[in-house]
Amino acid sequence: MNKFLYSILLVFSSFSVYAQSKDSIGEIQTLVQRVDSLEHELSYLKLIYELKTLNSDIAMLKSEIDIKSNSIQLFIYNKNFDTELYEVFQEYYKTSKRQKEAYLELINATKESFTIRIIANHFTEKELNVLMSSYKIISLSYDSLESSIKTLKFIIETYGNFL
Repeated sequence: MNKFLYSILLVFSSFSVYAQSKDSIGEIQTLVQRVDSLEHELSYLKLIYELKTLNSDIAMLKSEIDIKSNSIQLFIYNKNFDTELYEVFQEYYKTSKRQKEAYLELINATKESFTIRIIANHFTEKELNVLMSSYKIISLSYDSLESSIKTLKFIIETYGNFL
């Protein structure tokens, strides 16, 4: 009789274990899908963050250059001319130009990374549109930075002409 009860108990426990293992497999598959989804979202958000950070850095440099251009114009309007100050302005221009070139290298590296990530991750059409728009904004910001540097050069040359 004990053997019979033991056999029945063994059969019921094996059914229970079998049912639990099926449930566990389903839960594991659900968790794997969720992890994949989170990885995808993280990749997308990280790429957006990198693009927007680069754009912000370029915009900040452009703003600094515009402020410097305005201050040099004030020196011109107030007829405050000094050869040492002119040399400082020229050095600032050279530094700004080197920073612009460094940003160009960073933009090119970002472009390569961007392309690889786009290929590696299967972004939706909406996500791709947002990413492409963010990337295009970087190009526009860089063009604006170039324009500001040209303006700075012109203003410094104008300042130098009054010496």
